[in-house]
Amino acid sequence: MTADDATPPPVELDLRGLPAPEPLLRALDAVDTLSPGQGLTLLTPLLPRPLLAELDARGLRWQVSDCADGGTRIHVERPESG
Repeated sequence: MTADDATPPPVELDLRGLPAPEPLLRALDAVDTLSPGQGLTLLTPLLPRPLLAELDARGLRWQVSDCADGGTRIHVERPESG
């Protein structure tokens, strides 16, 4: 499969209401598909510290904000290469 054949990642992925470890696994699957310069927003019911550590380990940028419903919004970006 070439990069042109790859399915683009979703713009927003709602992980609330899923049993563990599904939110972590789905989030990692989604961020692993990001191309340089692409971003993704993850919605989680709480601050997922293990996910944030994995994002750091992958060299991804992230920013966390609170959702109006009490959950957490995490915007993730893969930096441009070079």
